[in-house]
Amino acid sequence: MHLSGTMPDMLRGITIDDVTTQDMDDAIWVEITENGGLHVLVMITDVAKVISKHSELDKLAMSRIETRYYANGNSPMLPRQLADEKLSLWPGELKDVLAVDIALGMNLSILKTRLLRTVMISEARLAFSDVTRILSDREHTHHALIKLASQLANDLLTQRRNRGALAFYDLGRGLVTNEEGSIKQLRRREDTIGYVIIQELMILANMAVAEYAVKNDIPILFRNHTARSATPERGDLMKLLESVTVIPEVNIATVRHTTYMMLNRAEYGPVILGHFGLNLGAYTHFTSPIRRYADLVNHQQIRAHIQNEPLPHSKEEIQAIASHINLMHLENDKAKSEYMKEKAYRKAESAILRNRIDSTSDTDFERITKLLIRKEDDCPEAYYDAFRRRLGKLPIICAELVLLQAPDGKRWTELKRALLEEIATAPHKAVSIFNIAQHIPGWQMPVYKVTNTIRGNLPVFAAQSAIRVNNIEYRSAVYEDLTKKGATQRASVDLLAAVLGLPVPDLKTKIIDLPASNEEVTINMSKDPIFALQEYCQAKKLPLPAYSFKAEGPTCKPIFTCTCTFGSSTSTGQAGKKQRAKRLAAREMIYTLVSGN
Repeated sequence: MHLSGTMPDMLRGITIDDVTTQDMDDAIWVEITENGGLHVLVMITDVAKVISKHSELDKLAMSRIETRYYANGNSPMLPRQLADEKLSLWPGELKDVLAVDIALGMNLSILKTRLLRTVMISEARLAFSDVTRILSDREHTHHALIKLASQLANDLLTQRRNRGALAFYDLGRGLVTNEEGSIKQLRRREDTIGYVIIQELMILANMAVAEYAVKNDIPILFRNHTARSATPERGDLMKLLESVTVIPEVNIATVRHTTYMMLNRAEYGPVILGHFGLNLGAYTHFTSPIRRYADLVNHQQIRAHIQNEPLPHSKEEIQAIASHINLMHLENDKAKSEYMKEKAYRKAESAILRNRIDSTSDTDFERITKLLIRKEDDCPEAYYDAFRRRLGKLPIICAELVLLQAPDGKRWTELKRALLEEIATAPHKAVSIFNIAQHIPGWQMPVYKVTNTIRGNLPVFAAQSAIRVNNIEYRSAVYEDLTKKGATQRASVDLLAAVLGLPVPDLKTKIIDLPASNEEVTINMSKDPIFALQEYCQAKKLPLPAYSFKAEGPTCKPIFTCTCTFGSSTSTGQAGKKQRAKRLAAREMIYTLVSGN
């Protein structure tokens, strides 16, 4: 049930933001209720009390649509005197707020939501990086609150993942996903827990407000996010996102670019189209009215409803505002993209001229690659040498650029040959390259034909791939493997060579012909996965799997990634201990063998 009204009592809360933030527009408070549930308060500064429809400040905010952030500061949507002082929730200052008052059940379902016009006082201004320290300091005034909020945020994140949202975070590397499922790397790893707390509680509040607006028939700006027709299943998208933490050669930019190609831009609208990234039916933006005009408009609508006043915006006006914001976002993003692209190219040009290609980061090396391809000449010797030294460690996007977009030239061709040889040792990269290539006009996804036979109780898969590029059909040879994935991956390498018109590297895998036996060998799933996989290999007279490890994160608390290699198939496991990571990798390999994938 949803209720609305006023709350005369003063509320209390805390703010958690980036250490540089001055425009603090939201505060939180979490308590355990008598029935074991949770009482969550998200308090947002009452901007609509100060800024009414068609006022000069409203017109200014509409012309800017949002606060824009830069490396060395920001350009605020509202005048700084308002954004950073009068409306900001500074500690010890009594402020007018609109509060989203949510009662959660023990299973985190929303039992009741109230939207309240009230006042609050902030007890503390915390930075994201303060949260980790407070969690370890039981004597801190807000230790219990932060601990409870952190537990709730983790539970909400887990719940979102379980219902199909594109969400995860990596404490070791400071990686998080935004609402649309795009990966973001925080400037400081220690900010991660604090960031997740605020993100999850803001998503909860925005979701509750969207439901409130629907049930009370209030026209607002909904936040819609849709997928494109070629978007894979959610589970496959999550594997793509998580690949940045388990597959060393996959970098953030590559995954971000791939998801960008699969998903549409999130937009505002007066009708509900759903939110793909969050996997929600209805969603809105309400928690940042100082920084986003959409939130301010929604505040104006909700505030009027709470006070039983006429709504300032009709549905038609909401549509017009949505179109304006969406167009401005598109134009701003385009201008920003062009600016960043030119800036990157200038930096790349400087690295080439100063012969500093070898010392550049992966991101800058990718930009240099794009710049050289755009010149349509053979690559310089310095780039050629740097590329060869990076083989095996290159971001997959660089491999795709060189293989599929580089012009003719002796050194470019030699690099393509070297890349194919390297990809032959890790054939899953060929599949990734074909996935990325979907943004190139005229390209389609390969089609695979897979068959399987039994040889001495051993399943053997045979795969052949084909693709049509610019109305020309290419076809690979047939490749066998102990798993379907291994067979299709090597067929993909062959197909890639065919498209490029280059010799096919050695992709042979010896398939052992075992004598037929009446005794079926199975994997004992009740045993430790490491020993179960070893027993299976011994019973089948197959080579034992090989395990390798990689440690990331702080030395005091590393995250181990174990890679299990069996034939040409690989699986990974990630955990805080090596043995646990090894066990997870072995279990994943068992699932691959059992499913035949």
